Amino acid sequence: MSGYEVELFRGEELRPNGRLPLEPLLRRFFESHLDQRLDGAVIQLLFLPDPETAAFSSEQTGGFSLANLRPRYGHVQVKVLLDGELLYQHPHPVSELLGRVLRETLTERAPQERRWGVGLRGPNLDQVPLVRPVPEMDHGVQIEVGARRGRVFQMEELQPPDAPLRTLADLGADVPDGGPGGEAAAPVSVVIGKRLYEAFTAGHPFSAEVEEGGFLAGRVYRNADAPGCHLIEMTALIPAERTGASLLEFTFTGESFLRVGAALDARHDGEELVGWYHTHLFAAGRGFGLSSVDMRLHRSTFQRPWQVAALVNISAGGRLLRFYRRTDEGMARTPYWTVP
Repeated sequence: MSGYEVELFRGEELRPNGRLPLEPLLRRFFESHLDQRLDGAVIQLLFLPDPETAAFSSEQTGGFSLANLRPRYGHVQVKVLLDGELLYQHPHPVSELLGRVLRETLTERAPQERRWGVGLRGPNLDQVPLVRPVPEMDHGVQIEVGARRGRVFQMEELQPPDAPLRTLADLGADVPDGGPGGEAAAPVSVVIGKRLYEAFTAGHPFSAEVEEGGFLAGRVYRNADAPGCHLIEMTALIPAERTGASLLEFTFTGESFLRVGAALDARHDGEELVGWYHTHLFAAGRGFGLSSVDMRLHRSTFQRPWQVAALVNISAGGRLLRFYRRTDEGMARTPYWTVP
């Protein structure tokens, strides 16, 4: 990775603002997020000719947007190896990876600056032209010329009936004093049976070579101990069918949803589609949860505020299960309880 630099561009006009070597930035970043020193580690980057079309948004970068100004090579596959052991492997959009790497550095460099651009420099990249993105308009009006006036049809989503009331204790969770407080009053809490938990963390035959995904079935309740909050009783994982997959993303199709709907109907158990799951083939670190691609999939596809995303990290050290819910800003961890 020697010879690679990050060329910085600052402000609305994206004017040049210096360069930084890439290797020490990545090393410091992965040491923090993998919770270990990486002296002697090898960080491999494979740049992929898959264009990137959007900046990494302020939702994931703590308040600033970052545009990849060499979008022709828009994605990069990262591998971190130490003493021959693969510690981390995952693809990232370039703006996502560099947004995370540069977040602290750019905040120190110009605390009030909200917009940045980057252009990677290095072997085989210097010949790739820089592209300055079209600025987004703060104020605008769309005018349609020649539109005919006529009857306007509106479609409104019918709201489902209120979910029944339950408490965590009703669902078998061991909550101190049986009452609310702390994680027990989270906007969304998940209760998962021991057998299903063991399927996620040991029993289900997930692939060790490619990421997999599917759907989560369960029942939805309003939390009687925390008004406005929901409880999810997780009952099953259902592997998705008719999906698309690549090195960069996992995609559900319309057929995927038709088939899981039929599967839920066939179970005759009053279950709903309470979310989705997928795997990451590396150990979990403090800062590595859902990728920006995962977040976009969830927020565009799973619209109910109580629908969750389950992430299973798989590595030589075992599996780790985590759940996430949507927030106004992006996605956040949500607590779960295992019950008999």
